[in-house]
This record gives sequence, structure tokens and C-alpha cells, in this order.
Amino acid sequence: MLAKTFFFIISAALFLNFSGCGSEESPSDRNTADNVSNAASPSNALDDDPLGGIEKTPTPAEKVEAVTLKPVVAAYCDAMRKKDEAGLRKVYSAATIRSFEASMREEGVSSLAEYLSTEPVGAKCEVVNERIQGNLGEALVTTETYPNGIMIKFVKEGGEWKMTNQSSDFDAVRKDS
Repeated sequence: MLAKTFFFIISAALFLNFSGCGSEESPSDRNTADNVSNAASPSNALDDDPLGGIEKTPTPAEKVEAVTLKPVVAAYCDAMRKKDEAGLRKVYSAATIRSFEASMREEGVSSLAEYLSTEPVGAKCEVVNERIQGNLGEALVTTETYPNGIMIKFVKEGGEWKMTNQSSDFDAVRKDS
């Protein structure tokens, strides 16, 4: 009788031991699977944002050198660094110059270089991803003031490309507001 009891106890112990380890899944795998199913459950308030409000890093867009508009932006950056009034007036479109002059009168500023000095270009002056359609163009311009770049619009006047003070980035913000 003692042998039967001993055999029963050993069998029960082995059964309990092996019943908990029947899966090849590790505890960390099980936790990950539980977290994924919890994140996808309808009761979770973060259904659309499984990262819980953490901002995702955008993938960098491909940069293509702007061949046509590069000389205009280079001349602009050079004129800004030198505070060259004539150089600045040469790179901007006539409509942009008129707009600047109206703002300068309101602010009591007499020099275009002085008026634009609040937006320094710094050492970095890059233009990429140009798009040209007829006499209109647009490119991503990166400077100290706009380290992530800003889409600037360009126009062709008298056979030469000129910068404007317009940006499709600003236009998009105006439409949203």
C-alpha cells in the first residue's frame, strides 16, 4: 500500500510540474502577446495610438538638389550675410519688394537688409526638392532660421528666377486656421 501511495504522489507531482510548462512560449513572449492584444482591445482608450501619446519620428524625405533655383538661394544667402541691399533687391520679385517696402514704412525701417536681419541665414544655406511649372517654382530652403526647411515660392521675372515672401507651408497653416 505504501508503494501505491508513493507512486500516486510522484505521479501527481510530475503532472503538476509538466502542466505549467506545456508551451514553448516564454513568459516574456506571453507578456508581449498580452500587451499587443490589450492595445488592440476595444476597451483601450489608445486604440489609434498604441504608443500612448509618444510622438513618432518621421522618416526623412529624400532630398534632391535644386539645380535651377540653387543660384537664386545662394545669392540670397550671400546678400544676407553681407547685408547687401542691392543684392537682396536683385533676388526678390518686384511684388515681394513692394510688400517689404510697405512693411518697412509701417515699422520705420529704411534698409531692406536691416528689415530682413531678424531672419539670419547663418552658415547653413541649402535648397533642395525644387518643383517648377512654367514661370512658377517652389523649393525647400534650409537656413539657421528654418533648420528643418521651409517651402519657398519662386517666380520668373524678365527671364530670371526671383524669390518671393510666399510659402506653401504658411499657406497650409492659414487654410487650417
